[in-house]
Amino acid sequence: MPDHHRILEGLDPEQQRAVLAPRGPVCVLAGAGTGKTRTITHRIAHLIDSGQVNPSQVLAVTFTTRAAGELRGRLRALGIAGPGNSVQAQTFHAAALRQLRYFWPRELTWELLANKLPVVARAAHHVGLATTTESLRDLASEIEWAKGSLTTPEGYVAAAQAARRDVAFPAEAVASVFETYESAKRDGAHLLLDFDDLIIYAAELLADPAVAADFRSRYRCFVVDEYQDITPVQQQLLDVWLGERDNLTVVGDANQTIYSFTGATAAHLLDFTRRYPDATLVRLERDYRSTPEVVRLANQVIAATDERAPGTRLELIGQRPHGPVPRPAEFADELREAHGVAAQIKHLINAGTEPAEIAVLYRVNAQSERFEEALTEAGIPYQVRGSEAFFTRTEIVQAMGKLRAAAQRDDLPAGVETARVVRAVLAPLGLGDTEPVGPQAKARWESLRALMSVVADVLVDQPTMPLSRVVAELTMRAEERHTPTRPGVTLASLHAAKGLEWDAVFLVGLTDGSVPIMQAIDKGSGAIDEERRLFYVGITRAREHLYLSWSLSRSGSARATRRRTRFLDGIDLDPRRSGRCTVCGAELVNPESRVRRRCGSCRSEERDDELVTALRSWRSDHARRRGVRERAVLTDAMLDAIAEERPSDVAALGAIPGIGPVKLEQFGDELLGVLHGGSRAR
Repeated sequence: MPDHHRILEGLDPEQQRAVLAPRGPVCVLAGAGTGKTRTITHRIAHLIDSGQVNPSQVLAVTFTTRAAGELRGRLRALGIAGPGNSVQAQTFHAAALRQLRYFWPRELTWELLANKLPVVARAAHHVGLATTTESLRDLASEIEWAKGSLTTPEGYVAAAQAARRDVAFPAEAVASVFETYESAKRDGAHLLLDFDDLIIYAAELLADPAVAADFRSRYRCFVVDEYQDITPVQQQLLDVWLGERDNLTVVGDANQTIYSFTGATAAHLLDFTRRYPDATLVRLERDYRSTPEVVRLANQVIAATDERAPGTRLELIGQRPHGPVPRPAEFADELREAHGVAAQIKHLINAGTEPAEIAVLYRVNAQSERFEEALTEAGIPYQVRGSEAFFTRTEIVQAMGKLRAAAQRDDLPAGVETARVVRAVLAPLGLGDTEPVGPQAKARWESLRALMSVVADVLVDQPTMPLSRVVAELTMRAEERHTPTRPGVTLASLHAAKGLEWDAVFLVGLTDGSVPIMQAIDKGSGAIDEERRLFYVGITRAREHLYLSWSLSRSGSARATRRRTRFLDGIDLDPRRSGRCTVCGAELVNPESRVRRRCGSCRSEERDDELVTALRSWRSDHARRRGVRERAVLTDAMLDAIAEERPSDVAALGAIPGIGPVKLEQFGDELLGVLHGGSRAR
């Protein structure tokens, strides 16, 4: 049995209150980085240690196998999971599967349908729908949403219209496919069950009073992690598990509700104290993950959400020492953004940050290609999480096959720009001029557009390059970009990053139409609020370094066609303008620190000591030639600022405090010559 003092050791007052809450309903509103997993595992340990429940009577559920594994690991560390101490920590689906195998009636047989796509394809064909791989996946996802939302085929049309579902087919056609799919899984006394059916049938079995009594005699205490992600069908199963009992602990954060497209809803978390008026409510707001600077930005972003119910608002309080302020960067186009991010990553690595502690996060997977390319060119190892690397995606493999075949033909038009030929080859695969309907089709379209951007890079100096050479160049790039087996920088979508954290996080592509994504803008405030929460999740993945970047055009356009994400409107991201340190964010109170734009105790990551030495040598020589004191030329603070800013021209040099028109006229060109390694002295 765990030691009582060990159970409370290291917990803050709010965590202790949650752990020691009396048996019964407990709701823990836990912000990002506030130690929710630690809190609920220690609560389970306390309930067992105090004799309120036996280990085998506890069922803890969450939503991913990774999260369930973490729960089991924490419980084992406390001595309450494993042989002889059988606390169950599982996903909803794993728990339901176990219950089905135990309680399923002998007169019926069933088997698990590992891949529903072939059955969905037959159902679509039966009702006369012509499908592509992408639209087929959209149909399967739509069926999953409907079942997770407790929506029947008969009620699908109304539910889909109310939810403004984004599907490539009319709602009536989807309902027909849904109904045919469900019928195809039934064959007399034998059933095929998909993963959603596990939850549905487990709830139906437990509706039998005898089965329910048997189950409830075994399990008396329930814990639900990430409760904001529960779907109506999962809540239905939880209700059946509980019956009239209330020994339930839930933990969640409405600010991190980002899966409503699957049917998940934070309503059950937000309404918990209405359902259980005597529930203990604990709020965890002390953030142990991120620096106060990252926390401040996260709080500012989430404060603008429209859908936050009073009494459920969480405002994180950073507990770590101060760190660098979040750093914004605007680029002319996507290529410059990718290379700028790669350069900064290299700087971090050279300064001691492990590549595995750095992440680049984007809204959709198709955005990864530019960053894969830039990191490869910079010699930085990386891995793509939650999606295959760009050149191994199904649609890109298909596109490369089509291009190789086209390159072997001898009837290609002569004198035509190769990009037009490539676009014609890719058009049948889904590369149209307008954005298609349906998330899978849109993802395919974005990937093909990204491939066209790579082709444009190849052709930039020779627009009529033979297609065979273009294919050879693309093949070489593909071979260079296999996901490395060694640890490296993580590339991931914002959704795939949920539950993870890194020392340094780069949030990229932060433009309206990407964050928030265009479909959300079209749907209105509710969908935009979810995109804001997704942005918040991205921010709170960073422990110390946070970089935010966006590009004003897709590829080298002289005219800006994009604007920075609306989620940064009204937020001052430039500590230089605010008179705060660019490293720690503290207010600058003396003239020299204002020139340096950092506190005297803070060291800039951008400082190049060799360059500072060169600048001081120049200052000494210039002062000797002019017969003046060195500080009359430039102060130490000004030299430090020049070395850190590295101005590229006279205008940028003049923007440094203390360097006015007179100094620019006297020695501006000389200084720029020192900065850029040339001699521009007059």
